[in-house]
Amino acid sequence: MQDIIDFSKCIYSVRHGSYGGRAGDKDGILYNGKPYIVKYPKPSRQLQNVNDMSYTAAPLSEYIGSHVYQILGFDVHETLLGYRNNKIVVGCKDFCDNASTKLLEMRTIKNGANRELESILETQMQSSDSGDMVNLNEQLLHFQHNPTLKKVDGATERFWDMAVIDILIDNNDRNNGNWGILVDESTGVYRLAPVYDNGNSFDSKASDDKLKKYMREPSFIDKLIGSRTAYEYNGKLLSAKRLLKLQIPELEHSIMRNVPNIQNNMKQIKSFVKEIPETYRGMVVCSDIRKQYYIAGMEIRLEYLLQTTYQLLAKKL
Repeated sequence: MQDIIDFSKCIYSVRHGSYGGRAGDKDGILYNGKPYIVKYPKPSRQLQNVNDMSYTAAPLSEYIGSHVYQILGFDVHETLLGYRNNKIVVGCKDFCDNASTKLLEMRTIKNGANRELESILETQMQSSDSGDMVNLNEQLLHFQHNPTLKKVDGATERFWDMAVIDILIDNNDRNNGNWGILVDESTGVYRLAPVYDNGNSFDSKASDDKLKKYMREPSFIDKLIGSRTAYEYNGKLLSAKRLLKLQIPELEHSIMRNVPNIQNNMKQIKSFVKEIPETYRGMVVCSDIRKQYYIAGMEIRLEYLLQTTYQLLAKKL
């Protein structure tokens, strides 16, 4: 059984109050002498169409989603499931703990594009990112022409790998603020940031009672494979199924390398979810029904979406 870390006595770090985002309150703390970001669950009263639970399960989703990436061999931010201020939280190790290291989110990288790139976008684009949706037409142009992205090895592969793995964990919020690169301002060296911000994975806004209802419905499989994504292409919002059908070589290569990796590690992923404590200090951490739902969701999306696409591509490539 996995440990729940008591962050109650951890003191604030010098970066407390400097962490942004919209996923709920955050504390900057020191845990074992290292800076961490503690993310709290977001009160459901702030959300629409959520009326049968008091807090979302986003910290749990962040924790599980991040560890799925870790099990699959990706560089991902370190996460610990914990307790602070009478709530179940997730502690995320600050990967910018070096004073000279700065995170550049993708939206910042795009905004800093030079005039040549802006001219290309104006002539080749019909629309730009709308809200939290990522316009794939625009993103492809940035991979080709953005001078900052050209300094980073593996940026294109990371983008498409996240698109594939996010389908497995049902993360529909990989917007331009939820991935990026790190720059060491003292050396000018650029590198990929670890995978971070996975709190919208699975179904963090659904109560246990709602999950039970979902699992009893005849349309259960259709619901799980009807996931939406954070992407739009040629003016259309993409479901996971539509995304996987795009004939983009980099996406196809990502599917071919990631699906076998997922298949080989599904047993470990399922064991990880099962070993999460169900309760802590009288509070629900991850109920048995939630574990069943999360595991079933990954198995079904792997079988009906990822494996099906992989098999079709295997015949083609």
